Amino acid sequence: MKRIILISLILITAVSCGYYPKKHSVSKDKLRIISLVPSLTRELQDLGLTKSIVGATSYCEITKSNDELVVGSAVKVNMEKVLLLKPDIVFAGGLTGENYLKTIRSEGIKVCRFNNPSSYDEICDDFIEIGKITNREVTARKIVNSALHRIDSLRKSIPVKKFKLKFFFQIGANPIYAVVSNTFMDDYITYSGCENIARDLKTGSISRETILARNPDVIFISTMGILGDREKKIWESFNDLSAIKNNKTFIIDSDMACSATVITFVDALEQIINEVYNLK
Repeated sequence: MKRIILISLILITAVSCGYYPKKHSVSKDKLRIISLVPSLTRELQDLGLTKSIVGATSYCEITKSNDELVVGSAVKVNMEKVLLLKPDIVFAGGLTGENYLKTIRSEGIKVCRFNNPSSYDEICDDFIEIGKITNREVTARKIVNSALHRIDSLRKSIPVKKFKLKFFFQIGANPIYAVVSNTFMDDYITYSGCENIARDLKTGSISRETILARNPDVIFISTMGILGDREKKIWESFNDLSAIKNNKTFIIDSDMACSATVITFVDALEQIINEVYNLK
C-alpha cells in the first residue's frame, strides 16, 4: 500500500481555484494556508510562507518537526480539523477527493487544486501561479529564473558523445515501474542527454526481462524505502548488463526526485548528470 501511495504522489501536482468571498479581508502577510501536497508545501516554504502554513499532510516534511500541523494525507482529510483551523487558502492535488474540497469551498474558503505536471516547465508555471495566489509572484519568478540558469549550466557541462546513453529510471517494485514519456521525470533523462528505454510505455509497468533485453547503460532507482537498495542489489547480479559493467547503477532520493519542486528538480538533475558523466 505504501508503494502505491508513493507512486501516486510521484505523479501529483493547470490549476483550478474555487473561491467564495470570506467575511473578512486578509493581509498578504497573515495568510493561513493548508497544503495537501508535499511538493506544494515545500514550494510554499521556498516562497517564505512557512509561518503561514497552519496545516499539512503526514507526508510533508514540515510535519515531522510539528505533528500538530497534520490534517490527514492527500487522500484522507480530517475535515473537522481543517475547518477549525479557518484557513484562507487550501492547496490540493489530484488525490484529494472532490467531496472534501466541496465542503471546504462551502465554508467560503479558497481552494486551489493543481493537476499532475507533465514537464518541468509545468512545475515552473504552477510555482509562479502559487506565487500569484499568495502575493509572492516576484519571489517565485526569481526562483524560477535562478533554477533555469542552473539547468542551463548543468546541460552545458555534459560531455559530447556520439551516441546517447540508454537510461532506465525505476520508481516502483513488485511490479517494476519505470519513468515514461510526457512526465516531468522524463525531463531528467532528456535534460541529461540520455535516451529513456521506457519511452514507448504508457503505464510504466515493465518486466525485468524487458529491461534486460533493452540493456540500459545507466540505471537510477528511487529510494522506495528499503526496496531501492534491494532492487540495486538485484540489478547488480546481472553481470552482462551494460549499467553493471560500467558501474552506472545509482540510488536517488524519492522525496527530492519524484515529488519535485522547482528547486529539488534541479538538485536531482545535478546528481544525475554528475553521476552519469563522472563529473563529481
